[in-house]
Amino acid sequence: MQFSFTNKIRCLLFLIFGHLTGFAQITLNMPLNRSVFQRVNNKATIQIGGNLSASLNEIQVKLTVVQGGIEVDWTTVKTNLGAGPFKCEIQNVEAGWYTMQVRGIKNGTQFGSISEVSRVGVGEVIIIAGQSNGQGGRPPIDPGFYEYTFYAATDDRVNCVDYYEGSTSADYPLPIISKIQAETFIAPRGRASWCYGLLGDKIAQNLNVPVLIFNAAETSTTANTWSNSANGDMDWPYIFLKKSLNYYCKIFGVRGLLWHQGESDLFSFNDTVYQNSLINIINKSREHYGNNLSWMIAKVSRIGNFTKDELKQIQENVANIPNFNCFVGPDTDVIQPGEIYRDDYVHFRGTGFVELADAWYNSMINTNFLNISTPIAPLSQLYIENNQFVFGEFSEPCGSIYETVSSGDWNNPAIWSCGIVPEITNDVIIKPGHIVNIENYTAYAKSITNNGTLNFSSESLLILGQ
Repeated sequence: MQFSFTNKIRCLLFLIFGHLTGFAQITLNMPLNRSVFQRVNNKATIQIGGNLSASLNEIQVKLTVVQGGIEVDWTTVKTNLGAGPFKCEIQNVEAGWYTMQVRGIKNGTQFGSISEVSRVGVGEVIIIAGQSNGQGGRPPIDPGFYEYTFYAATDDRVNCVDYYEGSTSADYPLPIISKIQAETFIAPRGRASWCYGLLGDKIAQNLNVPVLIFNAAETSTTANTWSNSANGDMDWPYIFLKKSLNYYCKIFGVRGLLWHQGESDLFSFNDTVYQNSLINIINKSREHYGNNLSWMIAKVSRIGNFTKDELKQIQENVANIPNFNCFVGPDTDVIQPGEIYRDDYVHFRGTGFVELADAWYNSMINTNFLNISTPIAPLSQLYIENNQFVFGEFSEPCGSIYETVSSGDWNNPAIWSCGIVPEITNDVIIKPGHIVNIENYTAYAKSITNNGTLNFSSESLLILGQ
């Protein structure tokens, strides 16, 4: 190797062999800890992604059963990876709750340390919509009139994103998933566990699968308000459902939607308006999501001592439309009936949450919702960039060899074939006729093949790792 000097060459060769192995790492950013992916035929594909500090011959994955499921021993999921971002997947993972480990293989042996996601699952993903008895709430400043007892999930496999979105325009942040606690938020709009920790327990314990729940319901909303906002006449409240379908449900997939709404329509009920509004909301949710989202529709109308059977009949009629992929949900008017049982004559309280969870679960079993509805798998074109999920094609990173495409400064990404400045893990080729300058800084490469000209200033340093 020959170099042309402008002042003084200071080229330092670091032979770091095993030392390089010590700092080679796989940094995982997906799946997120406690992710649950919707099962389809009791299986799911799990997307895996992150960054590599060095090129590898293989990426291998191991799944260890925590509860349910079938263990997967070390399995190669991708080969010949360059340093930088990567994305791969493990297919046909059986429903269950797992610990995931990921390791790199180079020249037949493990390279660097093992990365781990302590909990990841294949199971059931549910989304909620409707009004306040679907949304849930937290105690007011003076709770003296009300009895508030919220129930945490007892099963570790029952999860939510503990986050409340207050803006109709903001993008949802990268999810942080946790077990449902008593007064946790359930993103994007759920304000307490309500009945959903208990419902999740029933699904997890009876089906032996993990559960992930989202809540896009909104207080004091009529079917007509939902329908008009779904048509784009206004943002609120439908925008929270639309954004959740196109973010959370594309990441994790979804079994279906549980709809609990009707109280606000009790005294202004019009059968034609209500039916048309509900059908329109269902159709719009499928249009905007791009999938035939399954719906379960509760029969609900109660405010205090007042109910309306005609309203509940419309809800049942819509759920029974042939080939509409809808299911009849529970009759919740019979839970804590009358004004003396419910807070402010409308909202469930205390043991009412237990009854409500039982009612939803019994409807799922009676209609066979968890078996014959149409589950939707997570989106396969998925990766994380700048701390946000991105939906679309993933561009594979360049290989470990960086070649010059023109003359210029070493630190100018535009002169390199990858559009990235080389690092100590990259083999560098300076092509004939190209002049590369290192001006008063330290540059790095794994090795260098100089078929052109490499110029150094007096304060320059090139560190090579081999």
